[in-house]
Amino acid sequence: MAIKARGSRGKLSLYKRVPARYEAIAPRKFVWVALHTDSPRLAERKADAVWSEMIEAWEAKLAVDC
Repeated sequence: MAIKARGSRGKLSLYKRVPARYEAIAPRKFVWVALHTDSPRLAERKADAVWSEMIEAWEAKLAVDC
């Protein structure tokens, strides 16, 4: 999982490739999600929760499409 600074204010964002399983429902190859913090420690904790929520949402979309 990559956490990178974006913009001039140095706020941290999650940057990650969309897993192949979700390519049919996710229109992009990579996702950027703002973590709304400049603290690396807090960003690590937030990133795990944010990524889990994204996976859950994609799984729900797959379940509906099947």
